[in-house]
Amino acid sequence: MSAKKKPGYTDATHEIDEILRRIDDTDQIDVDALADDVERAAYLLKICGDKLKASEVRVKEVSQRLTEEADEDPGEDEME
Repeated sequence: MSAKKKPGYTDATHEIDEILRRIDDTDQIDVDALADDVERAAYLLKICGDKLKASEVRVKEVSQRLTEEADEDPGEDEME
């Protein structure tokens, strides 16, 4: 793997799209290039999956915190 900076989710999905387009548009497949593309796509898919999992955890944590805060602090309607 090259020393490239690890791409973000959006960049990774764009690069995956480019790889798929390149594979689809090629009449003759260069096996070496295909192997490189598949390896790169697998790496990018792992990045995307990891970022989605991390985002899911963060959303659950925020949701749980908001629920706990709502349970602890009565709303304005309940104070009247």
